[in-house]
Amino acid sequence: MAAPVSEIWTLILAVLAIRLGILTHHVLPRLREWNIPPAITGGLLIATLVTAAREAFGIEILFADGIRQTLLLVFFVGVGLSAKFSALFRGGLGVAVICLAIVVVISLQNLAGVAIATGFGLDAALGLFFGSIAFLGGHGTAAAWAQAAPAQGLGGALEVGMACATLGLIAGGLAAGPLASWLMRREPRLAGGASPASAVIPEPVPHLTSSELLNSDRWLVITLVIALCLALGEVLRQWAAEAGIVMPGFLAVMVVAVVLTNGADLLRHPVDMAVAELTGTVALRLFLAISMMGLKLWELEAFILPLLVTLVVQVAIVSLVGLLLVYPLLGRGHEGAVASGGFIGVALGAMPVGLGVMNRLTATFGPAPKALLAVTLAAALFADTANALLVNLGFALLN
Repeated sequence: MAAPVSEIWTLILAVLAIRLGILTHHVLPRLREWNIPPAITGGLLIATLVTAAREAFGIEILFADGIRQTLLLVFFVGVGLSAKFSALFRGGLGVAVICLAIVVVISLQNLAGVAIATGFGLDAALGLFFGSIAFLGGHGTAAAWAQAAPAQGLGGALEVGMACATLGLIAGGLAAGPLASWLMRREPRLAGGASPASAVIPEPVPHLTSSELLNSDRWLVITLVIALCLALGEVLRQWAAEAGIVMPGFLAVMVVAVVLTNGADLLRHPVDMAVAELTGTVALRLFLAISMMGLKLWELEAFILPLLVTLVVQVAIVSLVGLLLVYPLLGRGHEGAVASGGFIGVALGAMPVGLGVMNRLTATFGPAPKALLAVTLAAALFADTANALLVNLGFALLN
């Protein structure tokens, strides 16, 4: 028996799921150390209760989808607005190396995912969810592609994507640090570590003060920007469809946002990124909570073995790219090791994993400003866009 949940109650439960995740992280701090978002933890707990209700009483709870789609689009507008070409160019050779590594790892992750899916008798297109959609892309990207038109008809796409993204977060935190530390210790001058005084103190993340947060003018302007991106993104998507190009809605709004933010920079009227990023973050947290609550965990049973094989293969791929490409091209030594660790964390898990790994490494072995700059800029400004374009190409080739 189906039990639909209205839009407003879906939103209420999503907020409660995030709060539940925060409380769970206080009780189980290891989850926080692995950089697993509270929205994932809380949403997964609710999904477990939904599964129990289905098994015990035959009730299948169906959460509303409309609000999730809107939150997804708002989040990807924020991603696009942050993709400033000027910052990428200022990063120089180091950023170019990480961007190259990102393209290589996306390609290898997807080739491996398709091979694994085919080997287990699954749809080849589902292999993209065993690949960069989940690992480099993370939970938000996995949930986005699972509801995109090219993925319609792929049974278990959302469940596989979310499972791989969660495994990637854990694996990234566990694998990146030890591998980078091993590279460090190959350098005799670094083997003794660095004093705490020489450790990198990360620059504070820009945030809104109380007065700025309460300034409604700033919120009105960014609301207009986001609405404009949503409207023009729909126009772009329809134009692409008429031209025979399959372009998911979230990719269309992201492309529009990239053009808009860089155009605004050229006109010397940059987008208010502090408010835009806060809006995008809230949208992502709610979107992830709703997506996790709606997971059909019972569908994962058929994918246990492919998931385990995928985890081993993807850890090997990302580690090899970090060790054989990022490390040597960034000059080996201290900077190369830190960049390699950060890249592995980002490519397996997410940006917070990569930053956490680099901060731990610099606290132990000393500053690595070039590595921090290169990985941060490339991952923040290039990874999502490159992943979206290459995954879209992958679906076009496989469908």
